Amino acid sequence: MKKLKCIIVDDDALSRETLRNLIGRHDNLRLIGTYHNALEGKMGLVKNEVDLMFLDVEMPEMTGFELLDDFKRVPQVVMVTAEKKYAFEAFEYDVTDFLSKPLDKPRFDKAIEKVLYYNENLTQTVEDLNIVFKCNGALVKLACGKIDYIEAMGDYIKVVAGDESYVVHSTMKAFIAQLPDAFLRVHKSYIVNLDKVLEIDDNFVVGDYFNLPVSRSYKSDVKTKFKQYL
Repeated sequence: MKKLKCIIVDDDALSRETLRNLIGRHDNLRLIGTYHNALEGKMGLVKNEVDLMFLDVEMPEMTGFELLDDFKRVPQVVMVTAEKKYAFEAFEYDVTDFLSKPLDKPRFDKAIEKVLYYNENLTQTVEDLNIVFKCNGALVKLACGKIDYIEAMGDYIKVVAGDESYVVHSTMKAFIAQLPDAFLRVHKSYIVNLDKVLEIDDNFVVGDYFNLPVSRSYKSDVKTKFKQYL
């Protein structure tokens, strides 16, 4: 089994060290980042492909819950806190498990069993997912994996899937919120399916059915995300 890429987001040095040791001793986990606060952890999520996040609740400047509020799609999350009062709220965020400090190996291993089960049985790929939208007064069900890109057209967007296209009354922001992580905004007017991208350079992303501009503000994120899909 491929090791799950983990990050730790916790302002407690002892907790970070304990988690680092527990992760290092587990055959199915690989630690790729340790962050002292939620703001650093937020950047870690943006820059890295993460499968599992160990997340504290009470941290300066931004809490663990506020970090989760900032992301529509996050990896599996195991909350780690000394305050059991947060357990109910944690599960409202659909976290995989909740660990109370001080940590111990048997309870940690049990949490990871649940993480591995979810990863094996509940992970969907872009090919598995469908999106439903209204076009010309009719509902259309389209497999996300068929979509090449989405183009902004004023109050409408155009969804392009090979030699087919659909004009939909929607904003880019609202539409991308329904799509899986393979879709990335590369320009104020374009969202692209990274699974369909064949090559990128400083100014364009290229696929079988498109050659789309990449704006300066999105360039760094596009290159980082594309490398994860190679």
